[in-house]
Amino acid sequence: SKLTTDPQLLQKAIEYLEAVGDVMQAGDQLLIDPIGWFSTFICHFVKDDLAVSTIQIDNSALRQQRGTIHLSDIIQALEHEYVSPEEHIAQIMELLCGLELCVPLEKTSFLFPCLLPHLSTSTSLFDEGYLNSTHVSAVRGHRFRESSGFIPPGLFLGLIARLFQSLAPGVMHPTRMWKDCAVLFLNNAVTRVLLRCDLEKSVIDVVGFAPSSEQLFVGAAKGQASAVIWIVHLIKMYLRNYSQLKFDEAWLCTNPECHGSRGGQYSYQGSEFPLLPRVTSRKNRAHDCNAEGCQRFLGMGHSLDVMQLTCHSDSVLCTTCGKSQVFRLRDKVEN
Repeated sequence: SKLTTDPQLLQKAIEYLEAVGDVMQAGDQLLIDPIGWFSTFICHFVKDDLAVSTIQIDNSALRQQRGTIHLSDIIQALEHEYVSPEEHIAQIMELLCGLELCVPLEKTSFLFPCLLPHLSTSTSLFDEGYLNSTHVSAVRGHRFRESSGFIPPGLFLGLIARLFQSLAPGVMHPTRMWKDCAVLFLNNAVTRVLLRCDLEKSVIDVVGFAPSSEQLFVGAAKGQASAVIWIVHLIKMYLRNYSQLKFDEAWLCTNPECHGSRGGQYSYQGSEFPLLPRVTSRKNRAHDCNAEGCQRFLGMGHSLDVMQLTCHSDSVLCTTCGKSQVFRLRDKVEN
């Protein structure tokens, strides 16, 4: 067979099978029927309605754990399936972490993003301190919109799993994570970055809030840029795994008034400012975020995919608030 003699053809076959969901690749390992296998694996200790089957954890306690499962509970639930449960389940958990289906919190517990709750309508990101609109004067936002109108439900869960594992400890925390939303704390929690996925509208938003423009910056020296630009770069690297999807991009209004609260929930009311890639001489095919330190906002990785407005007008106005837009943090907004 040509597959055994042609590595490129074999890799293309694997990529095709990944695209249709028949396999998942983690390094040099392949997981066959990942959806079916993972569903079977997790239903040993958690049912779809969050009622526990094999292990006895109270329903409310499981909700309070916010997707966190202790390793001892997993071993207890699956010990009848393996000759050496502790050894084999440790290997399985390592594979699941590699596939970004869960993340290790510590040696004794794991976070399963698929078990996180949805952001409840009774949870106010503003009133409960996740976001602070009172002392915010600098806001920058970036929107990804899938052009066909479909974002796979697991895409955002995999994204927050990757960011949780790669960003500095404390930037993300299970208490600030939901199935459709996450709040990142940067610059000693002065800067907040909201990640939000709306499957119905097929959009992913990245919105940064800070008391001043200077406090939106992260990184050092030549790598210094806004937290939003850096997080957007990490998202773009992640979206390379979904090459069959096409995302249009836009900047959001820089006026804090357009990023308010409706019914206690974050609500964006401003205009979208469409973007297109700026032609640069830099090539990004060989870029490796792990090698270049992008997760710690080091280097120049954020400059690989420079975007520019499709509109070249000198004055860009938000149709909602009527204010002029200057997106560079070091520039002043003239109203």
